[in-house]
Amino acid sequence: MHDLAIDPQFFATCAQEGIDPVDAALAVQQGTLVFLRSEASRHMTDYRPLLVGAGTRRKVAGLIGLGPRDSNRQAIVESMSVILAAGPDSVMDLTTNPEGVALRADLKEVVGVPLGACLTYDLFASPRKKFGRNEFLDRFEMGLAPGVDFVLIHAGINPGLAEMSEKSDRIMPTTSRGGGLLARYMRMHDCNNPLIEFFDGIIDICKRREVVLDLGDIFRPGATADAGDELKWREILLLSELRKDALASGVQVLCESGGHIPLHRIPELIPAYKDALGGAPLWLAGPMVVDNAVTLDSIVNTIGVATAGQHGGDMFASITQVEHYAMPGATDTAEAIRNVRVAITALDLVRSWPPEVERQRAISVARRANDWDIQQGHALYPGLAGNAFIEHGLRKGAPCTICGSLCPHITAKKEHDETPVPAMQSGPVLLSLPMPVAKGEHGLDGDANQEDGADAVFLVATSDPEV
Repeated sequence: MHDLAIDPQFFATCAQEGIDPVDAALAVQQGTLVFLRSEASRHMTDYRPLLVGAGTRRKVAGLIGLGPRDSNRQAIVESMSVILAAGPDSVMDLTTNPEGVALRADLKEVVGVPLGACLTYDLFASPRKKFGRNEFLDRFEMGLAPGVDFVLIHAGINPGLAEMSEKSDRIMPTTSRGGGLLARYMRMHDCNNPLIEFFDGIIDICKRREVVLDLGDIFRPGATADAGDELKWREILLLSELRKDALASGVQVLCESGGHIPLHRIPELIPAYKDALGGAPLWLAGPMVVDNAVTLDSIVNTIGVATAGQHGGDMFASITQVEHYAMPGATDTAEAIRNVRVAITALDLVRSWPPEVERQRAISVARRANDWDIQQGHALYPGLAGNAFIEHGLRKGAPCTICGSLCPHITAKKEHDETPVPAMQSGPVLLSLPMPVAKGEHGLDGDANQEDGADAVFLVATSDPEV
């Protein structure tokens, strides 16, 4: 693992989070925090590393990718601007066809945030002969070559768990595409999961490339009725052992969970899963708190985020309104990311994060003064706020169209009103500090470039089922 104690990018990222870099480096070593930045990304000028886990803000991952019959990489790259202002903290490529490696190379040039990839699809989407060790590891490393920062693998299934799922009382044995592909491969070749069999080689590759290992979950519940069952716990125990092996070898580990979990069970299950995984950073698909909100699943996800974020969830997927029935488009993904960002903002207030507390007070002072320009600057999405204010003809000092002359900000007097203060920085990503750029093989130095958090780079997403 790269020495974070002498890493200016790590120190700057800690400053963004308001945490002590010495404590953070220890948390990374102990496995309760991950630093998403591969060796390839260390030397990029416009890259923003990310800390996920203990003591940090909650994060949102934008899900992108090409479907099984879609090879138009350029369409995804070009449509990223549609959700540019939405603000994902990271990006996960879930491409399910051979274009994945090339798409990641295209994305790496433009995203500027940690890029993840699901290599289960690269390796197992097409039925084939049985892998030998060398071929498997060569193809695995090829999938990381474009500069992937965290890699999703489905190591939480073996023949015993596959058989257990077939005989279970679950409504849905699995909703994981990766899990289904591994189960098929093991049946075809009467063998163990290659992601387990060759796990030592995967660790070596990730360590050399400074890639965070993302242990994907296969048996997350696909229905609220299936939440918290024995099958899920068996998978958690398997992943816990694999995590220990990776950490002992100096590889950082992120763990996944989520799925459909009733609201009242989130405070029970998410902390229990996190504890069983040794306090590992969790990133969640969901939790989806109801099963039947068809066309409204982005809202369902937001409710789950706001709850799970108080009970151990660290990063969350951009579940869209077309979840469960259609491939999302750019506008679907942008809406999903914005909805999760609202929940994250609420969670920042829960932990009394000073920049967010100050921003909420600032917009309230401006609202009291009917100062629409200053309100726009403090809004979570200033562009959306400004467009709405223009549409309704709102001018500084004038009341909104709900109350008009009956506006309580006019009729209710106050002896000492606070003076509205313009925003120093606007947009969904706060405190975007300069990032030093790596130079040389081991040293890190260089001038920093100031980046406006509202100008982060984002993308078109694919659907949830395979986070």
